Amino acid sequence: MNDIRWIGAAVDGNDLRVWAGNAEGAALAQAAGQVAPGQDPFDAIATLAAPWRRPEGTAPLPILVAGLPEPAPAALPCPPQPARPTPASAPGFWRVGGLTQTKPQDRVTAAQALCLAGCLRGQPQFDGVICLTDAYGLWAHISAGEVVSVASTAAGTLAAAVGALPADIDLMAFDSALSDGLSRPEHLLRILATARQMPPGPAQARIWGALIGAELAAVRPWWLGQSVLVLGHGPLPELYTHALAAQSVHATAGHAEPALLAGFAAAAESLQR
Repeated sequence: MNDIRWIGAAVDGNDLRVWAGNAEGAALAQAAGQVAPGQDPFDAIATLAAPWRRPEGTAPLPILVAGLPEPAPAALPCPPQPARPTPASAPGFWRVGGLTQTKPQDRVTAAQALCLAGCLRGQPQFDGVICLTDAYGLWAHISAGEVVSVASTAAGTLAAAVGALPADIDLMAFDSALSDGLSRPEHLLRILATARQMPPGPAQARIWGALIGAELAAVRPWWLGQSVLVLGHGPLPELYTHALAAQSVHATAGHAEPALLAGFAAAAESLQR
């Protein structure tokens, strides 16, 4: 564990994930837990990170936190991360900030900003769109090292609300619903309602196809004619790239966690400057 250079923590409600990483942005150890009711989140992070912290009398590892009350967000267009994180109230902790867009009004969380920064750390010349798939997704137009504009979406949240999982999707049923959602997004709520009358497999495919189709219709300026990188967890990135390929869009799928960790590494580097 001598190679650990930073500790990163992502707080999502009461859920907590913590990583110990090296200078290259690779996780050397990780842990997950919860912030108990009434518990100070910094105490919960410190408990999970205790095995990796340096002994008393040595330079402490920076603990970078995303998801707690954040510093004032930076306004677009701007780089995905400010010059350096902001010191937190707890000694040794640093808060990572998010981004904000005025017109149309939108917001990039600290965790999303870290993912964008991690992508640019590995591909500094990237010019195109990064799509982050999650409960709340994000489409971010990147140019000249800056986030130019963003659009947030909620396909994942709606899918969870109707109990649809993006696993074992029948692509034929998915493609049919994708076309319906993209060409007639105003019918989305009816499509979701009628899907519950189908067997579970076709229903899940139809729900996800319609949701992603309606999402693509809503964010058309962010993918039309663009090179798109889709990051997320599980099968979602592949579903999105499949949907984009049907629109003749070149899209690449990848995992979000390596980008998040690279973002934490970049934030730790900024503390040394």
